Amino acid sequence: VGDLVEAAPRFREWFNAAAPENEKLPLNWAALDKNLFEKMLIVRCLRPDRMTSSLKNFIRSTLPDGDAYIECDSTLNSLEILESSLTDSTPKTPIYFILSAGSNVVADLDRKASANGLEKGVSYHNVSMGQGQDVVAMSCLETAHRNGHWVIL
Repeated sequence: VGDLVEAAPRFREWFNAAAPENEKLPLNWAALDKNLFEKMLIVRCLRPDRMTSSLKNFIRSTLPDGDAYIECDSTLNSLEILESSLTDSTPKTPIYFILSAGSNVVADLDRKASANGLEKGVSYHNVSMGQGQDVVAMSCLETAHRNGHWVIL
């Protein structure tokens, strides 16, 4: 924290950069540029709005053929992405989707669930998370785990 105060202008310059995740960190913090995970933690603390880009940098640099993971779905719509994910999955492997703000794929999920023989409220559960819904969500997750259902939280 002392560095942030003592070298405030240098950190402000990094903070105000259009893409700070691509800029060298000031002072001896520049050593963190060599470890993308640690740099991603700094970005998360100081510029959480840039986490998507920072995570993309991390994946590109860390995973073999990382670009393929970043660009894999850029030409597909949400239903095609869902179909592709289901093709790659197994009943023993849960699928987690992390959605961007403003995206709404529930209609696509409803369509795919129905096409896969799942019945809404019976073998396909949609729980809107809010106060007191944790108990409902846990019940649905436990049932889904035992019976191979789908759950949207």
